[in-house]
Order: sequence, then C-alpha cells, then structure tokens
Amino acid sequence: MSHRFGFTLLITFAFLFGLAACAPAQPEQASPATPGLADLSTATPAVLLTPTPLPGLVPADVFTQGSDFCVPEVEGSSFDAACGQNVLSVTQAADRLKIDGLLTRSVEVDTAQFSLQIDTTSQAAEKVKADQNAYGFYFLDDDGVYKALRVQGEYLNFETWSVSAQPELVDRLRPSFSPFIKSAGQVNHWRLACSSESCDIYVNDNLAGRSENAINGKVTEIGLFTASSWDELFGQVTFSALTISDRDEAMPIFEPYSLSDDLTAESGTFSQIGMSGAFNSYQSDGFHFSPVISYGYYGAKAGPALQNTDVSVTVKMQIDPEKRGTQYAGLICRSSKDGMYMAVIGVDGTYTIYRDTPQKPFTMLAERKSAAIQSGLAENRLRLVCKGNNIDFYINDQQVEALTDTRYNLNFGRAGIFTKAGGDPNPDAIVFSDLTIKEIY
Repeated sequence: MSHRFGFTLLITFAFLFGLAACAPAQPEQASPATPGLADLSTATPAVLLTPTPLPGLVPADVFTQGSDFCVPEVEGSSFDAACGQNVLSVTQAADRLKIDGLLTRSVEVDTAQFSLQIDTTSQAAEKVKADQNAYGFYFLDDDGVYKALRVQGEYLNFETWSVSAQPELVDRLRPSFSPFIKSAGQVNHWRLACSSESCDIYVNDNLAGRSENAINGKVTEIGLFTASSWDELFGQVTFSALTISDRDEAMPIFEPYSLSDDLTAESGTFSQIGMSGAFNSYQSDGFHFSPVISYGYYGAKAGPALQNTDVSVTVKMQIDPEKRGTQYAGLICRSSKDGMYMAVIGVDGTYTIYRDTPQKPFTMLAERKSAAIQSGLAENRLRLVCKGNNIDFYINDQQVEALTDTRYNLNFGRAGIFTKAGGDPNPDAIVFSDLTIKEIY
C-alpha cells in the first residue's frame, strides 16, 4: 500500500473555524495497565514473549524529522509546526494575521474501517483564561466530504466539510461537554474508531461521543488538524504516539449505548464534583437531588454525547393539583453548549417541555395539566424520547406529548435529570430512582 503524508491548507472562513466551543468533570479513569506475564512459580528458565503490535497504516516514527507530517508550514500560515522526539508541536505563528487558520496533516489509505489512537496535550495561550485551541481528526470517504471530530477546551463535536481548496462547513453536531477530557496542560489519550455503523470517540478510555455519520464505502484519507478563529489566541498543541489500524482486532465492538442505574448508591453515573449547590445523597429509595437555593435550578448529566436517546427515570415528590407551586423535576436530552431539551412534572400536577438555549432560555414548547400524573407523595415514571426532530414525552407509560422542533438544531448531547426548587428547599424534596439511558436509531 502506498502512503502519501501531509497537505497543508490555510483558509479564512469564519463560519468554519469560528465555531466557539466551550457540567462538572467526572473522576478520570486510569488507563488500563499493560498486560503482563503471569508470575512464575518455579525457577525454571523461561522465554519472555513481547506482544507484536498490530500492523498499522502509518509508521511508528511518523512524527520524526524528514517525514511529510513534519514539513514546515507555508509562509503566511497562522501556525508554526515542528517535530522532535517523535512529537509534532503546533504553535501560533509569531507574525500571525487576524485571519482564521487551519493546519492539516494526512495520509492516503484504502480501508473500510479504522481505529486512530493518539496522545495530545493542549496548552492555552498566554493572557487567556480559557484554552481556545481547536484541534482534531478527520477522514474522507465515498460521500465526498471530510468528516471530522473537533475538540476545543473540554467540548467536542462531529462536523463535515466540503472538499475543495477552501473547504466550507457542511453540517455539524452541537459541541458537547465531556467530563473525560482533562484540562489544559494534561495529556489526553484519544481513540477515534469509525466503521460503516458509527464513529465513536473515546477519551482516556471512556466513550465520550458517537456520530451516526459513519463511513460510506472506502476511506481514502485520514488526518489531523489544528484550527483557530481570527479572534482567538492559539497556544500550543502537541501530538504523539499516533497509530492507525484497520485490522478487526483493533476495532471496538459497535453496539447501542445503554446505561441502567437504580440510583441507590454512588456508582459514578453522576459526578460529585460541582454538586455543592444541590442536596445530593444516595439512599435506599434513590438519589435525593434538588437545589439548595430557593427557586434554583440544577441538572446532572450522564453517559456520552449521543444524537438520539430514550431516557427514563422515576420521580418521587409531593404533588397537589389544587395548589400552586414552582418546584419541578424531570429529564434532559441533548445537553450541549448550545442548549438542551427538558421534560418535567411540577408539584401542581402539570408537565412542561422546554427548549433551553443561550439565545432563549427556558422556551416553553408545551405545558398542560395531566391526569397521568399521580398526586400525593407518589412515584411517577417519566420517559423522554429524542429522535431526529421529534420529542416525545411519556408519564407512567402514557404518551402525553409529541412535538416536532427544528429551531436551533439541538441534535447532539448528553442525557440526565433536572430539578427546580420551590420556596422552601429541603434535602428530601425530590427523589430520583431507576435511571435508564438508551441510544436509539
């Protein structure tokens, strides 16, 4: 198989590279230890066998001087690139102009699937509070568009670009926070695994997101990129330990994501970091979770970012249709930087569906009294299905709402639970139990 490394583009399209991306972080899981040999019980001499690495689509020394991955950037580029000790380092050019910039490196391939693994470290530019560096990985298949995974800060999203001298953004999924991405200055291990079924992104060995925009036909090019909008400062991103394999042994098992937790004990479904503003305790009847502040809001998300989900939970709280009240509890789907959907029931026996976005927070899509809601200190089973442009809400196995919504294109994100306190918050006001999150197609 013949390989061609490297091509470099500089483009100035704000609509492509001005995509700003900005929740608490979950405890990071350690990478699995390298498998070792079993302890020897005798002194008999033994031959120690070293595992043979799987054949790859790139050489082991891809980031060394002389390779096409390490060619200098063209004059006028927004970036400087240099290689040393098998590491590619990309920084902002000292004489950078106020234009959007893109640096790419790629290899030609001929495969129907691949698993790309790489380590990155992103260092924020001086004089900025948040890491503004954008970088990621992309491939080209028979659809004739570049399919990319973009990372910026602790957010990630999938997107597609046109194939031309000046690529344009074709489509994108909304940037979603990932609790698995380590903050600036720390090493992150990435694995982008794509097949004809889906593209999965793993961060530090945790599934962080999945795109249904999978491989069509054959992949002819795989690469990495850095990007910076004209009004952002790029610090430094280093790439190392790149491997790309198309062997079946290198591919993960592609299956719909599913989570089930009775919420009676801490299991890592929700992070305890950032919970200081809410009552939160696991007890035998479920997760006691509600805001500490009167009329405050609080949400907790779980699992990877997905496009289509079916999420359910049981809510126990005092409900009286004859009294007015502002306290409510319910479900979230597609939580991203750009917004989310919420479906909740209130203490007054009503249900409400919201579209919450920075442009128009808590936009009410539906609100009604419902006989499906059990009153008193009762348990109500809630189910929110977000598929395509359809939002369906069920209460105690009865469908109470079916909506179609396309405004703001909230098409990607994490699922979870949401609460709002009343005027007299208390630790036992709302109890959640039996949470399930299922990916649907």
